[in-house]
Amino acid sequence: MAVQRIPAVRAAVQIMKDEGVGTVFGCSGAALLPLYAAMEAGGIGRLPVRREEAAAHMAFGWARTSGRPGVAAVAAGPGAARLVTGLDAARQDAVPLVCITGRADTGPDGSPHHATCRPPDLVRLAGPVTKRAERIEDPARLPGAFREAFRIAREGRPGPVLIDVPAEWAVAEIGYDAERDAGAGFRPPRAGPVRGAAPRPPVPASGVPAEIAGLFAPDAHVVSGTAGACARSGPPGWEVPAAIGVRTALDSLGEREAEVVAVIDSHDLPALAEELATAAQHAVPFVLIMLTPALTPPGHEPDFPDHVKLVEAYGCAGRYLAGPADPAELRSAAEWARKEAVSTRRPVLLEVRAV
Repeated sequence: MAVQRIPAVRAAVQIMKDEGVGTVFGCSGAALLPLYAAMEAGGIGRLPVRREEAAAHMAFGWARTSGRPGVAAVAAGPGAARLVTGLDAARQDAVPLVCITGRADTGPDGSPHHATCRPPDLVRLAGPVTKRAERIEDPARLPGAFREAFRIAREGRPGPVLIDVPAEWAVAEIGYDAERDAGAGFRPPRAGPVRGAAPRPPVPASGVPAEIAGLFAPDAHVVSGTAGACARSGPPGWEVPAAIGVRTALDSLGEREAEVVAVIDSHDLPALAEELATAAQHAVPFVLIMLTPALTPPGHEPDFPDHVKLVEAYGCAGRYLAGPADPAELRSAAEWARKEAVSTRRPVLLEVRAV
């Protein structure tokens, strides 16, 4: 096939397809519109994300489940600095991620056209927590940068890579020979653990109460700080977006019947709870087990917020269960949560309270 003149971002999307990318977890932003349009035309899905750090955690869950590099895309605004926590988590746990930051059009001196909008230098911020962070300065460089990003992310000890793409370079036309480039792509396995990442231990496991772990299938995909496919100690609330990434990956692999269970501390849920609305809107079901310590001493007001009402506000269902619960009661509540998640195709909260 002869060299064609196509938008640089179209070539980048073709490379993403070659690398096995099925879903990109992306925030909104005008600078990302060329990428999203090319993804839609090229058959790559997008799960809209409300907060930048959540995009990285979703991509983390996708990668740990699918065995393929996860991809996050965010606009290079002030909130993009929050990506650093997710990138650092991927670095520590040797999970391959490719993060694309879309930068608004710039003037001749490289500064934004809107002088009052000066986004952070993401390349500089991400440098210490990635295997490579690169700003694209030439549209012809875009295909090679994407190909290298996936290679670097997965080779050796896997980890995250960041590519900063100015919007004007994304839509610029370049010469591209898709047939010659196709042979350079990595053909990832359909599924399997990510090389260099911790294997998923059986459930029950240390740190997850046996009476709760035993309520689900031994091969359930558990997202928690101590056990499961995404076992790690992350920032507050990371379990919610990570579970969304796990569930999305399983659905892409045809494993819609597989169970996804996230175990979270009551103090952490509010941090990224709004991503429950993302899951509810896009039919991403899982069971969220919240372990709540004893309430405040008698005569004092209970802790706030009311987590069941919080998840209901985001379009999900929830139920309280005072503990230590009777085993039969616990099994009944877990079965309700499981069935509710399947029937509604939304997350369901089961809050287990200690007394």
